[in-house]
Amino acid sequence: SASSSQGIHTLLEAEKEASTIVAQAREYRVKRLNSARIEAGADIKTIQEAKARDLEEIQKNSVNQEELTQSIQKDTDEKMAAIKAQFEKKKAEAVAKLVEAVVSVDIGA
Repeated sequence: SASSSQGIHTLLEAEKEASTIVAQAREYRVKRLNSARIEAGADIKTIQEAKARDLEEIQKNSVNQEELTQSIQKDTDEKMAAIKAQFEKKKAEAVAKLVEAVVSVDIGA
């Protein structure tokens, strides 16, 4: 009976120790999950900040591209206007020279 009581007491002690180990493992797991969650949140924040900077740079370049396009268009329009003005100025002179060349053709024999 004494050894039986001793065996039961040993089993109870082992069960208590096992319960403590399981509780510690659960506590460690919860802490590790919280730590992982915090680390993941920090990583996500870093990635979001990097992507925000990338987006800002893309938008800045897009604005610069738009300004460049407008500048090129303005320059082209100015050059076309100058060419048209020169054409209008020289058109009458060119027509007069053509008419004179046609009228003054020497058909002498």
